[in-house]
Amino acid sequence: MKEIIGVSASPGLALGRVKKISKSYKIAGRIVSSAELEEEMFRESIIIAKDDITALVDCVASDEGEIFMFQREILSDAGLLDAILKYIKLGYAAADSVEKAADIYAEKLSVIPDEYFAQRAGDVIDACGRVVEILDGHPRKKIMLDSKVILIAEELMASDLAGANKEFIIGIAMAAGSVQSHCSIIARTYGIPTIVLAGEELLKIKDEEVCALNATEGVIIASPDQATMGRYSHLKGLAGRKSFLEGQLKHTPCVSKDSVPVKLYANCGAPADIAAAIEAGAEGVGLLRSEFLFMEGKVPDEETQFRFYRDCILAAQGRQVTIRTIDIGADKEVSGLTLHEDNPALGMRGIRLCFAKPEIFKTQLSALMRAGVYGNLRIMFPLVTTLDDMENALIILEQVKDELTNSGVDFAKAVAIGCMIETPSAVLIAAELAEISDFFSIGTNDLTQYTLAADRLNTAVSGYFNCESLAIQRLIEMTVLAANKAGISVSICGESASNPQTALIYARLGIKRLSMATVAINEVKQYINDAVVYPV
Repeated sequence: MKEIIGVSASPGLALGRVKKISKSYKIAGRIVSSAELEEEMFRESIIIAKDDITALVDCVASDEGEIFMFQREILSDAGLLDAILKYIKLGYAAADSVEKAADIYAEKLSVIPDEYFAQRAGDVIDACGRVVEILDGHPRKKIMLDSKVILIAEELMASDLAGANKEFIIGIAMAAGSVQSHCSIIARTYGIPTIVLAGEELLKIKDEEVCALNATEGVIIASPDQATMGRYSHLKGLAGRKSFLEGQLKHTPCVSKDSVPVKLYANCGAPADIAAAIEAGAEGVGLLRSEFLFMEGKVPDEETQFRFYRDCILAAQGRQVTIRTIDIGADKEVSGLTLHEDNPALGMRGIRLCFAKPEIFKTQLSALMRAGVYGNLRIMFPLVTTLDDMENALIILEQVKDELTNSGVDFAKAVAIGCMIETPSAVLIAAELAEISDFFSIGTNDLTQYTLAADRLNTAVSGYFNCESLAIQRLIEMTVLAANKAGISVSICGESASNPQTALIYARLGIKRLSMATVAINEVKQYINDAVVYPV
């Protein structure tokens, strides 16, 4: 009996035999022919890979299909293709060129401190890995199963799970992998217990060996003894009962013991995320990050944006979707858009960059207003620090509406427009901002950063970065007071709301709309339902 520790990516328990998935194959050495032939082989492999991905889109659920539609688009990305062709022209083999370009592209996405971009980095590796396998003569094969097993692998990709008959997968353990990867997301969606980052020891487990997997605690036990197997069987029974209760909880409203209702929304990045959030019991989308569309090496045109926003709104099934206009700059750099600045957090970011690039801003607003006819859309502007910021953004929006009207294009006429409260200056003029806003949304990460002078990405000052500090609580109280006087709603969309204790603090400060990571919704709901918001 041997215990191996990893990281929980999807909670749950499993007990059964192992099926090892190996993607390794021997490469006798990639022989480089002429650059012209390598380029021809590369272009042919791209066509084959796109066809394979299209076949995946056609055989999976709509939320998974969104993942592979993105992967297919990656293989058409001009920036990525140019980088690959550059390496081929320098004399590298086509497969080596794809690997080099993909690693650089994925690294740019992975360093962004945002879960959504980490997922997209994995998609780049997945899609380009498929091309490499075709070039090496080892095209990817579907995982075929005929009995219930625990899958063990170095790393699995979203496409590996998509093509597999998931009813036979009772658990997954990976030596590498990531909690934020789309493979992990699919596992969570299907309730498959999964651990990642278990290390090389995991790969020493033999095929067909019996294992006990506790993915809630990130543990896998190879060849468990009879006592361990009995304990896991008992725990599985208890887990089944808990799962039943959680299923009931997602249909239960969030109301404290003293009858204070709190609406729980989700922070999302794409239609697949939204579908999962609604399934988890979210009342809607409190924050949809639109900037990922701009992180792929090119500025998306209006039609691309329109289709994306429309699909997001439709995925919410009539529930409210609040979309933040492009928020890049600071820690989110985009080639050709953002500037190199000595202090980017205090530079051209958020709404300021939109004003500096008015055509890009107007294109986004036009796409949003057109998509608004498909459901319940709200739009909010990031990093508003002055009254002029909000007024100028509204002027540009009116110009966009006029252009759409004159062109005879259908668009939503009554979209609520909100102001993000992310700086002390916005709080100090909240009363004035409330007069021209339909709602407020507090971004606690930036509000904390700018108030406490603590860079949220700098671990050296992490002790100062406290979203529950007295200073932040007072700023929230001031914002709530201004919103209530003006009769507009106020919510929090910072990830700090994912912490149940912090969420309760916010509720006690007068915030009755919280937006958080989808995985936190049930825990926060249970905590608030068991608590008293206004103790006597």
